[in-house]
Amino acid sequence: MLVSVALPVYDGLPYIKAALQSILVQDIDFEVVVSDDCSRDKTVEVIRELCDPRIHIIENKANVGIYGNLNRCIAAARGEYTQVFSHDDIMRPGYLANQVKYLRKYPQAGFVYGIPDSIDENDALTGSYSNDSTPEYIDRKLYLWIASHYGALPASISSIMIPRRTFETVGLFDPKYAIAGDLEFYNRVSDHFPIVRSPEVLHLVRTHSRMSQKLSSAGPRYLREELKLDLWYRARWSTAEYRKVTSFRAALRGQYHLGWIARSLRRGRIKEAAIGLWQMNKIYPLSSWLISMLNSDLNSHLHPVPQLPAPESID
Repeated sequence: MLVSVALPVYDGLPYIKAALQSILVQDIDFEVVVSDDCSRDKTVEVIRELCDPRIHIIENKANVGIYGNLNRCIAAARGEYTQVFSHDDIMRPGYLANQVKYLRKYPQAGFVYGIPDSIDENDALTGSYSNDSTPEYIDRKLYLWIASHYGALPASISSIMIPRRTFETVGLFDPKYAIAGDLEFYNRVSDHFPIVRSPEVLHLVRTHSRMSQKLSSAGPRYLREELKLDLWYRARWSTAEYRKVTSFRAALRGQYHLGWIARSLRRGRIKEAAIGLWQMNKIYPLSSWLISMLNSDLNSHLHPVPQLPAPESID
């Protein structure tokens, strides 16, 4: 049984070699499908220097973005399962085998996601997601509750392994989403399949200044995409429950959005800040956000085990 590792890359230095080396020591049958999105550095040369026949390289003629590039990997993958991975992250030994174990344990799952530790630019451990108390098996109602309140279940796109039949059912990632393409994909999967969580901590997710989420353009782009994602949540909750969800999320997302809006103002980007406030108010009315901030106590964990709403609350 072959596993395909989908590894989209763009300007992967200085981390791509370590990422690939951590993949190449995995102890199951696998291939690595690398799609280079017109890197401006020596990413492709470093990959070729490894001289490993399990690595297959695709070189794009034009830049297609994060999720368009990932789709190229997936389309070329030959495995029964596809493990998505980022060029700056690290697999610990046994990671791929453990992901497969959980997909075999729950053959009806749309994907499995693992739990990472986080590291910085210098490989220093900076945190862990291991205190996440979400159960292994996540049905549609539980997914909707967690995703609509907290956002994505997986901490990173490097955390997910996906059976081929999931892509055959729901399609690939939507390249129109520059930042939140993973969330949009997870939502689609949840409409058709349960999702599985592996509690083993067997990969490392790196945070650094060159990440797309850290760029100054990420805030405005994510808010535009969040407006589209909000339509999916709105359609699945009753009006009364949707108001509760929005009030809860406002405290979490409001701090993030107001942060980059304030930075835009300091940089003299008045129009960008004004549009951001207007767009934020469409999802999280500022009056509701202020009330949520006064009433909330959101300083603990990432994903608690939620109290599910009554079945009739979900449309």
